[in-house]
Amino acid sequence: MTTLRLAWGGPPEAIAKGLAPQDDPRDHPALLVSYYYWKNFVKQRARYGFRDYILDSGAFSAMNSGKAIDLVEYTERAGELLRTDPQCTEVVALDVVGDWKQSRRNLEWMWSRGVPATPCFHIGAPWHELQALVKQYPKVNVGELVPLARKPKTLARVLDTVFAHTWKAAGGPYPLHGLGCVSEKVLMGWPFDSVDASSWELGPCAYGRWQVYGDMSVRGGSQDLRAEVEWYLRLERRAQHRWRKVLKQARERQ
Repeated sequence: MTTLRLAWGGPPEAIAKGLAPQDDPRDHPALLVSYYYWKNFVKQRARYGFRDYILDSGAFSAMNSGKAIDLVEYTERAGELLRTDPQCTEVVALDVVGDWKQSRRNLEWMWSRGVPATPCFHIGAPWHELQALVKQYPKVNVGELVPLARKPKTLARVLDTVFAHTWKAAGGPYPLHGLGCVSEKVLMGWPFDSVDASSWELGPCAYGRWQVYGDMSVRGGSQDLRAEVEWYLRLERRAQHRWRKVLKQARERQ
């Protein structure tokens, strides 16, 4: 069943309004939480209503800040959360952008320590690596899709190629996660098992771009993002309905 994950982060008050606990748990979104921001998330967590979350390493954010995520530290924390936190349902392996071989070594090291991390395949790495990951692991995260967002034809061609290699290697439908890729066209056009994006808060707060309202001059860290969250929840339900049969097959194959 397709899961649309809201990447946690942004202005504290706007995020708290958007993720405010609801009477019906079905109105709570799923999240992706970056380990790079983990300490801040823990401080604010009690203010939110959410179904569950996956832990991402935050390697990309760390790299952009001139920092690095420690593999041993990340692996230990990830293992602890998988054991003790029922809302942590998945851990993404510590990837190295631009170095698929080191990403693979990190992945294998985490598994050797008992942490079943899901691997990352970044567009630009050899396609044979994607096929190898699909054959060896139950789910793969696909990255480097965001730079293609402004090139719809190129993005469509790349996604077609990703799914062709994936289904060939798996012998049928297979669960993929689209990192940072949550546009309506993508989610309704390709059967991703899950996706995530930060646009739910970044668009309105930084640029005044709302999915639910369109472009507005209203922006800033005090926005009430609840209506935006509800828009993404409706999109998630549409994608779940569209891909329910395909993704059921993908899960049954695991």
